[in-house]
Amino acid sequence: MKKVHGPARFLAFVACPVAISLICGLANAQDDGARAYWKGRAGTNVVSFQYLNMHLDASDALQFDPAHYIYPSADADADIFIANYARHMTLFNRPASLMVNVVGGSVEADFDTNLTPPEFLPPGVVPGTSFSQSASGYADPSVQLDVNLLGTPPLIAGFDLLDYEPTWTLDAAVMLGVPLGEYDSSKVVNLGLNRFFGRIAFPFKYHFRVFSPGYMSSLEVVPSVWLFAENDNFVGQKLENDPVWQIEAHWTHDFTRHFFGSIDLLYRNGFQSEINGADVGSDIEIGDIGVTLNFQVTDNLTLRSSFSSNVFGDSDINSSMVRLQFVYMWHQAMENMKKLGSE
Repeated sequence: MKKVHGPARFLAFVACPVAISLICGLANAQDDGARAYWKGRAGTNVVSFQYLNMHLDASDALQFDPAHYIYPSADADADIFIANYARHMTLFNRPASLMVNVVGGSVEADFDTNLTPPEFLPPGVVPGTSFSQSASGYADPSVQLDVNLLGTPPLIAGFDLLDYEPTWTLDAAVMLGVPLGEYDSSKVVNLGLNRFFGRIAFPFKYHFRVFSPGYMSSLEVVPSVWLFAENDNFVGQKLENDPVWQIEAHWTHDFTRHFFGSIDLLYRNGFQSEINGADVGSDIEIGDIGVTLNFQVTDNLTLRSSFSSNVFGDSDINSSMVRLQFVYMWHQAMENMKKLGSE
């Protein structure tokens, strides 16, 4: 029987759990999630599938943000499915990851046409009439590149992970969304946005305690800005929007070797709408507080759930989100090492 040396065994049982919760994915400008920017060994692959149920009641507000399924004077429900693939690598001699996201699902909104600005009403709909819309299919896919700037050395070989004891780290992440989702220019409610959009983020992390499963804690803060191109066919009109300024934060803590939780915060502000050059509606301002529970099922598979709801910001907005996520991670060298250990 072949034996595996102590450091190799340590990597098989420690490095894999650390790398599992690397990427959570993007869901039309929702949060990235706790421990989304933790780094893994170069060559690590991560596949994630997640389901989100979102309820957004803006029936007493004039806020509009289709990226969050918020419509003026409307009560909306969305069921969203996200699949993404991430590859961890070394770029410019820095740890980096490249992620591709595919999004789909359905959304339905009921409007109070007595309050909805006429510019947001489709042709033929007048104030006082009953009005609801729905959409289903694919949303716009996106791609994101994240590169560490400070605090994390290149994680190429196994011993790099053994020696990795982070304190604070700073990344730069750039995301681009491509208008390939389903879009009907005669409707207000759509899965696609009919325009390019993107985000620039600077994820910051501070690690507490010993960097080993069962003992890790972290404070994570991700300031970012979302930018949107012009939609030249929004119910026959030209739609433009200001940027969305966003702050995301997570306080994470290992309760056991295989289970961690976090307290989550997400604040968004901006997105003033202009239709044909005239301001319509108002800025969004939403502050969400939530919790995340993450359980490592096997060396490769993680199950994650989270819940969040708005607790500050615009009092006329009521929103909640439930997320269920499956994450599968593998690295060929790690899989070979585990096979040797089982012989």
